[in-house]
Amino acid sequence: MSKLTRRQIAANTALIVFSLVFAMALAEISLRIIGFTYPTTWRFDNITGKSLLPNAQMWNTTEGHAFVQINSDGLRDYEHAVKKPTDTIRIAILGDSYAEAIQVPVDKTFWKILEQKLSDCSGFDGKNIEVINFGVSGFGTVQEFLTLKHKVWKYSPDIVLLAFLTGNDVRNNLRELQQGGNQPYYIYENGALTLDDSYLQKFKSRLRGSILGDFWFSSLPRSRVLQLMVGFSNYLEQRKFDRTEKVDAKRVYERGLSMEVYQPPSDPIWAEAWKVTEDLLRMMNTEVIEHSAEFVLVTLSNGSQVNPDINERTRIEEYLKIDDLLYPDRRLQNFADQEGVRSIILAPRLQDWTLENGECVHGFENADSCGGHWNELGHNIAGTIIAEDFCQRPPRS
Repeated sequence: MSKLTRRQIAANTALIVFSLVFAMALAEISLRIIGFTYPTTWRFDNITGKSLLPNAQMWNTTEGHAFVQINSDGLRDYEHAVKKPTDTIRIAILGDSYAEAIQVPVDKTFWKILEQKLSDCSGFDGKNIEVINFGVSGFGTVQEFLTLKHKVWKYSPDIVLLAFLTGNDVRNNLRELQQGGNQPYYIYENGALTLDDSYLQKFKSRLRGSILGDFWFSSLPRSRVLQLMVGFSNYLEQRKFDRTEKVDAKRVYERGLSMEVYQPPSDPIWAEAWKVTEDLLRMMNTEVIEHSAEFVLVTLSNGSQVNPDINERTRIEEYLKIDDLLYPDRRLQNFADQEGVRSIILAPRLQDWTLENGECVHGFENADSCGGHWNELGHNIAGTIIAEDFCQRPPRS
């Protein structure tokens, strides 16, 4: 067989490249026709590990249905002037996917409901209310604290509201439980919490922070093929995580949440996670006070806690051999009382509401029926409860 000429090699290479481009284009068109989308609007961040991609936009249809638009400062929110307007009270929201809230339109989120309700509240002396949302999916208290230190203060908020999700925020704060290496943690050194950002030295982090990484992240919101690749990768990661969980064949709790939070820690790892979490909350409160603002701890709800079907809640309680599912909420309320931190505990009140009305505040028709994130009803009720609390007890600011 004679050797291929340079012209033949070039022609074969061109054919291969054309075939790949054509296949990618065909796949892209096909995915758009069938309506496939896998929302991902984040990028690498050398402070928190990840952040939202400025000016990204896309439709979320995997859980709920909403148009997702990120503003120019990387917030899932409308645009905000950096300088606070006169006669304005600013509230900064810190949180995870419940605050980012890509499942519902912006105007239906709990923090927008809060803003709307407070605008009619006499306790704020007629001042304008402006709520700015810094929530990012997957964040734990570590990343929320770093967001506060490095990204929030330029907006001069009067109030910092931490939306704390008991179902996974405690786990998120300890590497041994989170099993995520590409993010910062706080660890104890000589008895004090110290930032461990060694993830920045890993190859994957350096790649994500490179020009190539920037191109990849900026392309994700525009390409269904890339979204499919990310979705499949996340599916494999979830399968791997599921195999490490010690659960019965019949799953009795929500995906992505930890059952261990519903009772006092029974092993040193979970005791450590709670200790780190509570110390982080102390640090966050100190940080807020030093900036002459007020810290408010708001604990959210997990779907299992507020399911209107009592039998479903009882099934989990019997599995765990506990009386109810509100241990983490009571613990955090006691912690806040001891530390002099203002707290609003939502789960018991949402539980009462669902029992009285028989409706789910979590879940969507295209996902879990009563699990997962808050639906529009859940956001509305949560935002209303927080606003009522603020109106009855106006913050110091």
